[in-house]
Order: sequence, then structure tokens, then C-alpha cells
Amino acid sequence: MHLARFILTIVLALPSSIYAATGPRLQIGYVSFVPGVAPLWVASDRRLFAQEGVDPELVFIGSAPTMLASMMAREVSLALTAGTAVMSAIAAGAPLKIFATFTNWLTVDLIARPGIARPEDLKGKRVGVQSIGGGIWMQALLALERLGLDPARDQLRLQVIGPQAQLAKALEAGVVDATVLPPAFSRPLKRRGFPVLLEVKNTNIPLTVNSLIALRDSGEASSPVIIEPVLKGLLRGLAFIHQPANRQAVVEILERRMRVARPAAEEAYLEAVETLDRKPYPAPEGLLNIRRMLARTTPRAASIRVDDVIDTRILRKLDDNGFLDALYSSPTGG
Repeated sequence: MHLARFILTIVLALPSSIYAATGPRLQIGYVSFVPGVAPLWVASDRRLFAQEGVDPELVFIGSAPTMLASMMAREVSLALTAGTAVMSAIAAGAPLKIFATFTNWLTVDLIARPGIARPEDLKGKRVGVQSIGGGIWMQALLALERLGLDPARDQLRLQVIGPQAQLAKALEAGVVDATVLPPAFSRPLKRRGFPVLLEVKNTNIPLTVNSLIALRDSGEASSPVIIEPVLKGLLRGLAFIHQPANRQAVVEILERRMRVARPAAEEAYLEAVETLDRKPYPAPEGLLNIRRMLARTTPRAASIRVDDVIDTRILRKLDDNGFLDALYSSPTGG
């Protein structure tokens, strides 16, 4: 009996196409250089996708709204992006589905320039974001809300800067007065005296962050034939990250992909381990929070049925048949 269970565990962990080094070339887009994208980078750089018979090209696109426009134009097949832009696009009529969510809560610190000590000091000031309508924008709104601030009432100016590394530099240079940054970027600034007005570990705010998405009923790109091997590759990358023995390999990937120095890559690794869910089921609470905020300016968002956005059939199948548990019981992960 024990032998049979052992054999079953090994079989379930085997790749879908053992002899396939590469598969159909498809593109997977992403919008940020942050630890939350680590499963995608690890799966690509460690050739974990190839174990599932696919060989995707990873494409960086500078904002979630632009990414979704590329998907609607069929230029990008799949994407790893935040739920905010997804819900905004659905409100505008885009047929999108979320297949997995690797982080289901707010994962940024609200950090300000020296001299701003209290939330009320931000009134009338500039808050940096990556884009209007994207994930960082929503994280900034939710962080400000937690502190009792309202951009309209308190005359906060949301200023588009760019991805997280650019936001950190803009804060250092005084171009913005505050921004939201993942701990990998905020911790070094905090050590230099930049005040953190809201720490991620103290928030527990539901939010759909890094998610695997595709157009609904868009032919091959949304087919289980494509989604399943891509998702399995991402799950292998996720398990690889959570295996402590792989720390050095993951840090090296983060250092190269995020284009940061080794100390920052070490911080990014710790953040990835802390914030990436081992079983990436999308939490409805995160999407409901997004819907609530979007409905203030986009009334149609209020009518979105969250259950219609989430499709976990493939993830549930992989969980039920033991694939996920087999990955985490492997001594190497992935």
C-alpha cells in the first residue's frame, strides 16, 4: 500500500510530455519587476515549462491596461497581472478569466519622503503610481483608504511614474512625496530614514494581485491544452521557490530578472516566500474589494459577478489528483 502511494506520487509529479524539450511557442506577458512574478521567471529560467511541453516567450509590457489591450488585439496569449486591470477591462466588456492568483492580499508598504511623519501630512501631496487603473494604483488607493485618506477630498495627486524601481528612484529624488512599494524596495529606503506610513504585515487587506489570465473562449490561447501545461509550469516554479534548498538559485534569478544588486535580490526572495500562496486559488474577497473601489468611478463594475471571473477547474483538478502535493513533497521542489 505504501509502495503504491509512493509510485502514485512520483507519477503525478512527472511532466505532461517527458520527451518534449520544447512545445508550441506562445507569449506570456507581465507588467512588473517584482517578487510576485517569480514563479513565471523561475519556470522559464529553470526550464520547468519545457517539462510540460511548452516553451513560452516572456514579454514585459509596461502597464496592465496596455497589457490587456495587447491581449484583446491577440498580440499576447496569456498574462500574469493584477486583478484591478482585469476587473476594469471586464467592466468595459472584455471577456477575461482568472485561472490562478499567486497573492491574494495587499503586498506593499506605503512609504513617504523624509519629513512626512503622519498620514495627514500627505494631504495635498503627490503619490506615485505605475499607471492609472493598474495594480499599483489600486494598492495605493487601498493603502490610503486604510489610513483614512481620500484622493479627491484630501487633494492627493496620483502621479504616473512607472514600475517599482522607477517609483523608488522618484521618491528618493523628491519627484513624488509618497508611493507604494513591495518590501524588497521599501526596506532599504526605510533603513535610510524614509518613513513607512503603512506596513504590509499590518494590513491584511484582501486584494487580487499576480494572476494568470486569458481571454475567455478565445480559441487555442484559452484552451485547457494550453492553460494546463502553462499552469503546471508555474506551479513547478512556485514549489521550487518554496523549497529552502533552492534559495541561492532563486536569488540569482531575481537578481538578473529584477535588475537589482544581490542584497535587494535577497530581500526579494524573502518577500516571495512570505507572500506567494502555495496553492494559488483566487480569493473572491480580493476581487470584491477591487469591485467596490472601481464602482466609485465605473458604475458598471458593480454588476460584475466575481464567480464568473474565476475559473479554477484546471487548478482544482491538479490539486485533487495530487500534482500540487507531489511537488511540495519533492526534495528539490518543482
